[in-house]
Amino acid sequence: FRSSFVIDNRELTLTVSIGIAVYPDDGINSSEMLRNSDAAMYHAKEQGRNTYSYYTQAMNDSVARRLTLEEQMHGSIERGEFEVYFQPQLELSNGRMIGAEALLRWHNPALGPIPPLEFIPVAEHTGFIVSLGRFVILEALSKTAQWQQEFNHDFRVAINLSPRQFRDSELVPYIKNALQQCAVPGRCLELEITEGLLMSGHRSIDEALAQLSEIGVGIAMDDFGTGYSSLSYLRQYPFDVLKIDKSFIEDITTDRADRELIIAAIAMSHGLNLKVVAEGVETEEQLELLKQLGCDYAQGYLLGKPAPAAEISKLLAQESASIQNNTSA
Repeated sequence: FRSSFVIDNRELTLTVSIGIAVYPDDGINSSEMLRNSDAAMYHAKEQGRNTYSYYTQAMNDSVARRLTLEEQMHGSIERGEFEVYFQPQLELSNGRMIGAEALLRWHNPALGPIPPLEFIPVAEHTGFIVSLGRFVILEALSKTAQWQQEFNHDFRVAINLSPRQFRDSELVPYIKNALQQCAVPGRCLELEITEGLLMSGHRSIDEALAQLSEIGVGIAMDDFGTGYSSLSYLRQYPFDVLKIDKSFIEDITTDRADRELIIAAIAMSHGLNLKVVAEGVETEEQLELLKQLGCDYAQGYLLGKPAPAAEISKLLAQESASIQNNTSA
């Protein structure tokens, strides 16, 4: 399968993921062998596809866990198990909180807290991510409307969208309705997508991005620097914001190569009229250097951990009071 196939003068390339179970160690009948080789095949896919994997007991445990998560997801939204947290985003020129990124948290009574890295892939695989995405959009916009009324008319919220959500034909109409329902301007919503989404090549994605851009919704490229063709996508699509992955921020004060990459990314973005957000800022040294380099916005544990909406309200109230005191003085 490494060689391509020529059909009607077109060259086609296929990939194969193989799961292997060995008799009798991995099963003593056909149903056990099929079940365990199937688990091994899914493991091969998780390793990047186009490879093979032998069955291990750990895979069986992983499959069992995934099935448990799928079972618990049914009715989880209605039971109020999900909550939207928000991580502050600060404008580096003045230190003010100009927005926040919406992040989903799941606390299940039977399983306890379940990290997003575990439940998001399961939700994506089952299609439940569409319902979860709508829940996040409405919750985030509702809170944004509240913060705009109380503290900052220009407060914005950033929301991650997955490839599966973009295949939902009702995504754009739902976002439009949610914006109207919450009375939030389109410019105050920023949708974060990764390069992997664009690599799928679905026409529906291009159309959705164009429609969202028309109503003023901001589009951000998330995890910039971790893909392969990011520069061409920045030119082809209506991006407004570029988010530099935290892996490049970690050593920015000690690694010259990382620092030069950040300098180039900021200069390129500004040349394309894009704003730049630095993710994963954890030290004062990183923050100060990003200011010197002309980065627009930043988020990270130094500036604020993901927190419930009530905590963000407190931070905004404190910031508002501080601004008023300084103005009075």
